[in-house]
Amino acid sequence: MTEVISGRRRFLKYAAGAAVAGAVGIPLFHYRFRTPAAASLGPRQASRLNTWEDLYRQRWTWDKIAKGSHGWSNCRSACAWDLYVKDGVVVREEQTATYEQSEPGVPDFNPRGCQKGACYTEVMYGPSRTSVPLKRVGPRGSGQWERISWDQAMGEIAEKCIAAASRWGTDTLYQDLGPNFDFGPTTAGRFKFQFMAGGLFADNWAEIGDLNFGAAMSLGFAHAGGSSDEWFLSDFLVVWMMNPSVTQIPDAHFLYEARYKGSELVVIDPMYSATAIHADQWLPIAVGTDAALGMAVARHLLEVNAIDLPYVREQTDLPLLARLDTGRFLREADLKEGGSETQLYMWHPARRAPVKAPGCTGNETRRLSLDFEPPIDGLWKIALKDGQEVAVVPVGAMLKEHLDPWTFEHTARVTGLSVEQIRTFAEGWAKAERPMVLSSWGSNRYLHSDLMNRSKLLCLALKGALGRKGAGYQACGWVDLEGFGNAMQMEKEGLQGRIAVLLGVMSPGELFNATLDIVMKRKTESDVALETENRYLKTKLCTTDVVEVNFRSKEYREALSREEKDLFPRPLTAYYDEAHEKNWAPGLPRKAPPKVFFSGGANLLRRNNLPQFLKAHIWDDMELIVDINPKFSFTGTQADYILPAAGWYEKSGIKYNMAYIPYLHYCDVAVPPLAEAKDEYEIYWLLTREIERRAKAQNLPVFDGCGRGNIDWKTLHQRYSNQGALGPKDAEKLAEEILRSDATQGMTIEGLKKTGIAKYTATGGNVQAGALNNPDWKGKGVLNTMTRFTEHKEPWPTYSGRITTFIDHPWFVEMREQFTTHKESPKAGGDYPFQFVSCHARWSIHSTWRDTPLMLRLQRGEPLVWLNPSDAAKVGVKDHDYAELYNDYGSVRMRIKHSTMVRPGVAYYYHAWEPHQFPNHQSYKWLIPGLVKPLHMAGGYGHINHAMNRYQPGSAVQDTRLGIRPWTGQSTGAKPVANV
Repeated sequence: MTEVISGRRRFLKYAAGAAVAGAVGIPLFHYRFRTPAAASLGPRQASRLNTWEDLYRQRWTWDKIAKGSHGWSNCRSACAWDLYVKDGVVVREEQTATYEQSEPGVPDFNPRGCQKGACYTEVMYGPSRTSVPLKRVGPRGSGQWERISWDQAMGEIAEKCIAAASRWGTDTLYQDLGPNFDFGPTTAGRFKFQFMAGGLFADNWAEIGDLNFGAAMSLGFAHAGGSSDEWFLSDFLVVWMMNPSVTQIPDAHFLYEARYKGSELVVIDPMYSATAIHADQWLPIAVGTDAALGMAVARHLLEVNAIDLPYVREQTDLPLLARLDTGRFLREADLKEGGSETQLYMWHPARRAPVKAPGCTGNETRRLSLDFEPPIDGLWKIALKDGQEVAVVPVGAMLKEHLDPWTFEHTARVTGLSVEQIRTFAEGWAKAERPMVLSSWGSNRYLHSDLMNRSKLLCLALKGALGRKGAGYQACGWVDLEGFGNAMQMEKEGLQGRIAVLLGVMSPGELFNATLDIVMKRKTESDVALETENRYLKTKLCTTDVVEVNFRSKEYREALSREEKDLFPRPLTAYYDEAHEKNWAPGLPRKAPPKVFFSGGANLLRRNNLPQFLKAHIWDDMELIVDINPKFSFTGTQADYILPAAGWYEKSGIKYNMAYIPYLHYCDVAVPPLAEAKDEYEIYWLLTREIERRAKAQNLPVFDGCGRGNIDWKTLHQRYSNQGALGPKDAEKLAEEILRSDATQGMTIEGLKKTGIAKYTATGGNVQAGALNNPDWKGKGVLNTMTRFTEHKEPWPTYSGRITTFIDHPWFVEMREQFTTHKESPKAGGDYPFQFVSCHARWSIHSTWRDTPLMLRLQRGEPLVWLNPSDAAKVGVKDHDYAELYNDYGSVRMRIKHSTMVRPGVAYYYHAWEPHQFPNHQSYKWLIPGLVKPLHMAGGYGHINHAMNRYQPGSAVQDTRLGIRPWTGQSTGAKPVANV
């Protein structure tokens, strides 16, 4: 063990002297070391061991134990780890078991961790670790690099940023936020740079397929769900498009402990997953037919009257009236001149007339409580303002008619399930007292995922489950830390800086009016928070989405429009153009596609669908690409500069705050950054200093940002450093500011360094993208959500003010999607026999760990596709043979794994393999068009409006089709972009 530790010390000592220094053409992903002649390698023989016990005594000694987690990793399960440090090296990480029981009778969270977390040191000290700044000296992607100093890197990058901003505007400085991030100084630092430089925040939630449009349409927010120990309280658990045994390993035990105590566990998945093997019922549904199953259940619940009628009347839109002649809501504008377009109506049985519905967008009564019982079925005739007589019905009546065709028999034909399976499932819903649906980010990756998720939420709404403890919808909620927003926006220290941030969001007059509205009960605090947030996004923050950025390329836009020809009533470009004409879309960047790209945690070229189009029409035209990363990535190989970021055990961090685990997880600095690596906060501190120095020397004019304010780069570093109060090594100060949040009362950095974790004291601020909507939870008991609406009776943040089943936006009417419905999955990529469906891998978190030898040895070690043996026999591919996967975009080569766990007609793959792990450095992403649904560009209708982290166009991957044939040595590769 002595020699091992000594070797690792030498690794650190000489990492900065690696042969990449000054070299050209040395391939990435491998270190090559040259031992200096004067270096002492120590004794040739280790000290004598007297007994075998001495080996263990040496192994089980360390200098210190630090508290840490994997803060920068896109893993939903935060876990506390002890990090053992010896001679300046993290030699071991170990799970802790320090979590408390939320309440008596409910299992605790101990212990938490997985095999990735248990070997992060393999990545941290592995061959793909970045250690010194590198500059490209050959063409992009050539692998030709030279080692440079930090001073040279900062100077050259600053000069290129100034040149691009001067010519194209600061909104062509682009950061894809990326799925790997944290809520600590790492992310706050890079966000602060982007915000103060007037750069563009490109939200990627929808583009990577993680944005839940069904929840956004139904509830008014895309992220819903409380703590995972709440699963234990449900009596009917439906895991629908989720696989916790693989993707949420530390939380999965709550499912099985609930089953032990008598809860029924149902798994709906085309694949016999690692979670399905533990289920009471597995429904191997045909891919993409989930909405049909949901509608059959909803029909059954209404048919047998197994619904919570008082809840439905108060909390849902089923009592709201609609006109039969137009198929749209009855509005005040229909009944009187000058009436509101957003005031909706219910039928009052005693008055035998329509009355104004409280809580909707146009109503000042901001409570859902009713003093009468509006019907959800019936038909009446009323006179409009022009005297015309029309028939009106509750939305519930239209819903019943809409669901009528979805009998068990018809649903069986669509889903591939048996009638008995569907009946058993529906009866389970009918008898359940506390039904809960677990539906993860993977449920959002079909073109029609919104319909699928709307159907799940319809079933839950009929049962009165949303906003009830031990029931409802678990699809990843967030505890909001408003201190993070302050940390990234403050230009001065302390109270003065925080007040300035507040006044940057609301003027004194707006603040006074908002307070008055709340006091007079014309608006709730949530109403004001949502209005302020939307105004901030529209007028202050330079934000867009990745699809919008891709569509800056006319060629990219037209290629996708050709792919989606005849899928919708109008061409894709027609909806895109209308969204911009009506100012629904952000319209950024303004003058050109991005010209400067800072990548950190994004790995965009690995992740983006059809990266060949991105590269040909946007990437190659960018003037500067910088990859700031602790690990070499495929995106880095195509960059101009690679800057080594500190690893997760080498910098102060806060793991992002998923509600599944109601604890803040702090990442302490266990060891200094490896070699010349720096944390991201310091990197941007150095960059802003250099930009400001050059801006002053050039007397750079003030920029207009993205058209939303004056951006002076001559003061950029002053603002970034809070007028000099923050030095380059002051990341912890930023962390302290982040802890000034409602949810972290009493927490300190010093305390967290000792404990590693602390339980949240509230659900945080009321920012809609992350609001849990439970103002009563103060750190005690299971964390459930949405009680703001069900217990406090506040309106939901939707157009109707209620859980929404019916949307009469003109585009939804045009597409016949006013209600959830089943639509077949389109054949993206061409008419080929296999549907290409992705899963999150057990052995990596995205591309991190994907090339780690220890993890590769626990699987087959290279990209592969799972096929049903009957399909494999038909195409003539044996188990572990290579096969060619092809469609209209070209072909790739992957190994085949036979598995009866997979439905015939489906080709499964575990995602996130790096392109350089494929021949030609082209992965399956080169075959996936990533369909865009026009409805996700809609706006101007309450909650149906572009908003960061809530509603924006995305790209769907699961509809891709391909063919499979044996690989016998033939060449594979993507078709040239011009030929597609």
